[in-house]
Amino acid sequence: MQNITQRLRALFPGLGLALGLVFGLGGAGNAQAQISDTQAEQLMKLSGQWEQLALAATQMREGLLQGLAAGPKPASAEVQQKVKQAAGPAFEADRLRGAARRAVAENTRLNQLPELMRWYESPTARSITQAEVDDTARAEADIQARTKRGMALVQAATPQRQQLLLRLVEASRAASASADIIIQMGAMLPLALVRFDPQAPPLSEAELRATLQEQRPQLVQAFETISLAGFAIAYQALPDEALAAYGNFLAGAAGQHYGDVAEKSFEAAISAAIAALKP
Repeated sequence: MQNITQRLRALFPGLGLALGLVFGLGGAGNAQAQISDTQAEQLMKLSGQWEQLALAATQMREGLLQGLAAGPKPASAEVQQKVKQAAGPAFEADRLRGAARRAVAENTRLNQLPELMRWYESPTARSITQAEVDDTARAEADIQARTKRGMALVQAATPQRQQLLLRLVEASRAASASADIIIQMGAMLPLALVRFDPQAPPLSEAELRATLQEQRPQLVQAFETISLAGFAIAYQALPDEALAAYGNFLAGAAGQHYGDVAEKSFEAAISAAIAALKP
């Protein structure tokens, strides 16, 4: 479940710089479940998503509050206090986990489940999952410093390991998917925050989306570097053989499918939190 680890690094430190560039997405909808909630939760726990969402809930809440107080035009003390009171229950771990579990159940194809379980129950996958969870728990706030440190690891790596890391970036589709999340989030969070400020000028979701869509090429380029550096840090203790196996899984049918599922479940979790962010 590499997506959550890498995106939280990039998204939430950014709240302190530009609130308009983060948060929000549509939920998973009301599609009929393809696997059971029990199977979905088991898959989330094996992949690390279950634990990462608990860590993410705290990081997102703290990032939101820090972002409101930062920048040349911070929110008023009154608005900050209102958001702080609402953010606690909105970003509860159980809320994010429940929304994500529904999305996993609704979107994971039953015929892919055996291969997914075989991978995530393997010793190699367990070591990768633990590395991702540990990386999320470190919660480094300075994304620029983290990226610089990660790229130093890439440059010092052997050519073989560099290629393995680049393959993970490509197979995970981390850069393009992260850019899409940024665009969706940037269109939704400002609309949620105006609920707390009656004096705020009206916002147009269409205009927000259009402005962010213009920045998509730059976002993708930035996330290519951020993802590569993040992978280098998260997996630095793992051998090349583990990265090669992970790349093979991500590039395969089951890995590509679950990458899409993970994206939808992450979106659903964020959407649930934003929907609950009310005065």
